[in-house]
Amino acid sequence: MKVILSGATGFIGGEVLSQALAHPAITSLVCLTRRALPEPASSNPKIKVITLTDFLTYTPETLSQLDGAESFIWAMGAPAHKAPSIEISRKVDIDYMLAAAEACTNSLAPPLKAQGKTFRFVLLGAMLACRDQKKALWFMQTTRKLKGEAENGLLALEEKGSNLEVTITRPGGVVAKDSLMPRLMVTATSSIKLDELAAVLINEAVAGAKGTRTMECDELRNKGRALLEESR
Repeated sequence: MKVILSGATGFIGGEVLSQALAHPAITSLVCLTRRALPEPASSNPKIKVITLTDFLTYTPETLSQLDGAESFIWAMGAPAHKAPSIEISRKVDIDYMLAAAEACTNSLAPPLKAQGKTFRFVLLGAMLACRDQKKALWFMQTTRKLKGEAENGLLALEEKGSNLEVTITRPGGVVAKDSLMPRLMVTATSSIKLDELAAVLINEAVAGAKGTRTMECDELRNKGRALLEESR
């Protein structure tokens, strides 16, 4: 199975990359990235790296390299090392993501329909995202509505009957997989361990349930733990 991944050089995307390379169902992984991948991932025969300078435009050449993909894991986000401006967040979380989803809808999803398959787009979102853009919120209003706007745009693409199926994940805090934080504390703080989240993102791309799914942090954590236990 051929899968597309964005954000492979980030904290979460890096773990998705590592698990995807070890996943037996994924035979080809196309990484859309702004910079080179580190070794040993970059030389792995499963990987095709496409370096994009403009994430708003998907040329025929780029689309030809994505041909045959059956799902896309969008794990790209605004830079986490500093507080991004609203303009940067909007560009990355909404404009870039929707440009990718639209390219998949127009070019990659139609051929799968003839095979009786759908194209699955898996979005790494955020807890407390608010889709109601008119709702008054007591805290983090701008960020939560921006995340909700991204979800709305993706769902609108799906509703066009374009053979696109969407999974939206809403994790809370993401804890390093080797963290010594007790499970009870992870749960109590509405958090999830990195490897648990990555396992769910990959599972949704490979074998996601039929239909649209919005997965909140508790469901993600429980599902991730179960998937990791099964793989051991």
